Amino acid sequence: MSNWIDDELSRLNKNLLRTNVIILVLILLVAVAQSRYLLNFVRGCEQIDASELARLVAANERARNFVTVTGSKSIKSGYRDVERKVRKSTGEVISTEIKAEYVLLKVADKLLLVKAKPGAELLEYSGALVPTSDSLQSGFVQQLRAREPELAKDLLPFTLDAADYLDLGYGLFAIGIPLLLLALWNCWKVMQRSRDRRAHPLVRQLGLYGNVDQISMQIQTERNQPRTKWGDLEVTQSWLIRQKSFSTWVSPIRDVAWAYKKITRHSVNFIPTGKTYSVIILGRHKQRIEINLKEEFTTQLLTILATRVPWAIFGFSSELEKAWRKDPAGFVKSVDLRCQQFAAKASTATNS
Repeated sequence: MSNWIDDELSRLNKNLLRTNVIILVLILLVAVAQSRYLLNFVRGCEQIDASELARLVAANERARNFVTVTGSKSIKSGYRDVERKVRKSTGEVISTEIKAEYVLLKVADKLLLVKAKPGAELLEYSGALVPTSDSLQSGFVQQLRAREPELAKDLLPFTLDAADYLDLGYGLFAIGIPLLLLALWNCWKVMQRSRDRRAHPLVRQLGLYGNVDQISMQIQTERNQPRTKWGDLEVTQSWLIRQKSFSTWVSPIRDVAWAYKKITRHSVNFIPTGKTYSVIILGRHKQRIEINLKEEFTTQLLTILATRVPWAIFGFSSELEKAWRKDPAGFVKSVDLRCQQFAAKASTATNS
C-alpha cells in the first residue's frame, strides 16, 4: 500500500518547486530582454558631448542611452501629453492633467526634441534616448515640417525622454525583486522539506492528531473505500481532507466543534445580483475551512456532519461568533461536555 503522506508531500513539493522555477525563468527572460535598459537604469545618466549627440542617427546607436544633454538654447514646442478623466455615463471631461511637455533644445547645430516634466524650459536635461513616437511623428514633427521646413531639417531623428524614462525600471524592480526573493525562498523551503518532512506544515498539522505514519495509513485505507466530495472537500469515514495545488488541509471529523452556512449577497450599484453559499467548519485545534457550494449542497454537508458529530454546534449567531472569538478553548470545552452527554445517553440507551 502506498504511503499517503509521502505521496502528498511529494506532490506539494513538486508543485511548489515547479511553479517557482517557472517564476525564476520568467524573471531571467525579462532581465535578458531588458538587459540594456536595466544596465542604463543602474548606471544612471552619462554626460554626452554635443558633437557626439549631433552625429547620432538613431536612439539605439549608443549602448549608454541614458544621457545628460546640455544645450545652448531651449524653447517649448507647445506640444504636450494631456491626460483627461471622463465621466463614462455622460462623456463629460471631469479633469485634465498635463503629464509632459515637449521642449526643443539646441545642441550644437541640431535640435533635440525633449519630453520633459511640466515646468520652465531648461538648458540641461537627463533622460533616455528613445525613437520618436509615431504620434509625435504624425503630429508635431509633420506640423513643424509644414510650418518651418528649414528648422525641421535640423531636428534629430530621436527624442530625449526626460519625463518618465525611469518608470519602467522602478516598476521592474518593485515587482521583480519581491518575486525573485519569494521564488528563491520557496525553492529553499522545498529543499528543507525534502530533507526533513517534519518541516512541512502538513506533517506538523497531522502531528496534532497522533502518529503521522499511522494517520497516513488510516487516511489511505479510508480513501480506498467509498467516500463523498463536497466541492473540494473530501469526506471519508473519519477525516475531512481538502487538497489544493500548494497545500493540503486535514482534520478529523470528530474534531469539528462548530459548523454553519454562510450566505454572501452580491450587488452592483446597490442592485442585487445574487448570492453565494459556503460552509464554515471550525475544529477544536482552531483549524478553519470554508467550502463554497450550491445552497442545497451546503444543507446536505451540514446534515452529514450533524449525523457524524451530533455534539458539535451547528448554525450561526452573533453570540456564538463572539464566544468563539473571545474564548475558543471555553467553546471547545462546552462541545466536549455535549459529547460526554451524548455518550452517556447512548450508553444508557444501549444498556436499556
